[in-house]
Amino acid sequence: MITIGQIPKKLQHFFRPVKKQVSGHVYDYFWSFVLAMGVSRGSTIDRLVKLLRNSPHRTNHGEFLWRSNWGEPAVLQQIALDLLRSLFHKKDHTLFFIIDGTQTLKRAKKMDAVRKLFHHAAGKYSTGHTIVKVCLYYRGVTIPWASLLYVKKEHAAPLGIDFCKLTQLAGQVIRQAILPDHFKVTALFDAFYLCPDVVNACKERKWHYISVGAPNRCFQVQSQSYKLGKYGRNVLNNSGTWCDIDGLRKTTTYRLAQRIGRLNKLGEVKIVFSRRKGDKKHIALVKDDVRTSMEKIVAAYLKRWAIEMLIKDEKQHLGLGDYRVLRYRAGVRHLHLVDCVYACLTHLGVQAQREQGHTKKIRVLRLEPISQLKASLRQRVWQENIKEVIKYSHEKPVIRRLEKLLAA
Repeated sequence: MITIGQIPKKLQHFFRPVKKQVSGHVYDYFWSFVLAMGVSRGSTIDRLVKLLRNSPHRTNHGEFLWRSNWGEPAVLQQIALDLLRSLFHKKDHTLFFIIDGTQTLKRAKKMDAVRKLFHHAAGKYSTGHTIVKVCLYYRGVTIPWASLLYVKKEHAAPLGIDFCKLTQLAGQVIRQAILPDHFKVTALFDAFYLCPDVVNACKERKWHYISVGAPNRCFQVQSQSYKLGKYGRNVLNNSGTWCDIDGLRKTTTYRLAQRIGRLNKLGEVKIVFSRRKGDKKHIALVKDDVRTSMEKIVAAYLKRWAIEMLIKDEKQHLGLGDYRVLRYRAGVRHLHLVDCVYACLTHLGVQAQREQGHTKKIRVLRLEPISQLKASLRQRVWQENIKEVIKYSHEKPVIRRLEKLLAA
């Protein structure tokens, strides 16, 4: 079985900024947690402790999650900024700030912040947590930025937390984001977050935004009020044009039409009605900058799919919902550690691109899937294990056998 005793050489640069922010004791727990999550097939504390060489009892790791003194949002954002800095291309200043929500089901009734919710994937009511996820998207690379755990009003006071709605959490993370000035930031979110809380936060930061408008939303055009759903269908049928739009992976044909008008509480906007070829349903994309062409608006909003893939990968491969902790702070830290693992695997993918000389030549990078990057990390940890045994072994047959295993 693979065991983790030290940081692989090619990952030391990734952990170096974190070492400057936290104490040595916290740092040892941090990097061991991140590497264990990266090679494990589950992220419960019991599974992770078995992978750590000379590890203390699992209760010590539980204490690290809720009692140790370190700021997980600042650590994650520093990692994100370092990764963003390494990817910067002088001819590409467009950065996407993507917001979305997800849910994790929890059976433990005594777990902090657990509430009754309608689980969209299962299509039924259950108990669990609601999480606001935020990521950056730049040059084809998805970088985790924040994970915010929603707490109901009646639970917030006992936990010593200020109550915020989901939309207020999204507006808060926009206002507090510290990003390099040379980027032109565009926020992407779905219809749930198209509200004054989020839109006003974008205006304060002088960011543009693109969102989906709900079909029942009223849209005013030349003093006439229409419902977006019915109005968009008629506009597309009467004056829509077919356009080829580049998505994340492939080019698709869409029927597009645009109108400029006003949405209640949001002011003047441009709305692009879009229907993919072969589909019957259409969507209305809302953009605050009326000068942007409809092709660019659709191409930009397609980048929002990156956060859907981020959430899917974190749930399937990194154990986003595997935490079994009672305390609110421990749950939040688990979510941030999963984001750090995703960033670590992304760092490996960028390194592989850099070794091939692609990071500065290609405008849009194509990293390997997270499953392959995880296998690559497991391979690096395995090689470190073999090298360490070779270093301290004096039996020549053992050394030759291990060298063959390493070569294989």
